[in-house]
Amino acid sequence: MSNYWTTGQLAALTGLSIRTLRYYDQIGLFSPSLYTKAGHRRYTSEDMQLLLQILVLKKMHLPLEEIKEIIRTSSQNLLDTLDQQINRIKTEVAMQQKLLHQLEQTRVEAAKSDRISFEGLTSLFELIRLNHSNYFTEEQLQKLRERYLNTNDKVLKQEEKQFKDLLKALKDSMEKEISSQDASVQELAIKWQELTRIFSDGDSEITKNAEKFYAENPQPALHYGLDSTLYKYIQEALEE
Repeated sequence: MSNYWTTGQLAALTGLSIRTLRYYDQIGLFSPSLYTKAGHRRYTSEDMQLLLQILVLKKMHLPLEEIKEIIRTSSQNLLDTLDQQINRIKTEVAMQQKLLHQLEQTRVEAAKSDRISFEGLTSLFELIRLNHSNYFTEEQLQKLRERYLNTNDKVLKQEEKQFKDLLKALKDSMEKEISSQDASVQELAIKWQELTRIFSDGDSEITKNAEKFYAENPQPALHYGLDSTLYKYIQEALEE
């Protein structure tokens, strides 16, 4: 076996296209150590180790320019990069295990009750699907679950309708370009804030974390008609 690889062999081995390998060479990210007299690229085992390091960094969703800078300035070797990737995957696995536990718990809760609405379950699963561990503690999530399950279904629907109606009224005011400091807008914003406190059972930390969650995760927010622009408008109305 030769102690080097051709571009075609490297492409077949790594799954990268020949075009990609040539592009890496062009931008100075990854170039072969050897060239034949005819100008053909030849890659050594040292080149392969560097490429492996690049691919590991790419798996960490780093842009090519950042990878290029890391390789240029860092003393980090292949083992360090692999250790970093191993730790990242371990973290992801732990998060997925936690997510699985929460989904199973929600499944048990849903099976015990015949009154949980489809809309409510959708919102609950959206919350779980996203990485809410960045927003809520396990104790806060448990508190939210208990409040949800211990509230009458009719009351939940009324609260949800009121929440959506308030957001619609606020959105209408915003689209009419009524100032966020207008008394009518401020009154609506205060009612919205009071309702969010009811949802969180009066826990100000849950309210703050929930607001942050919906501000940074547009899909669940849009489920209720709340987007980042409207959220900012409401926050401006609440400012003294």
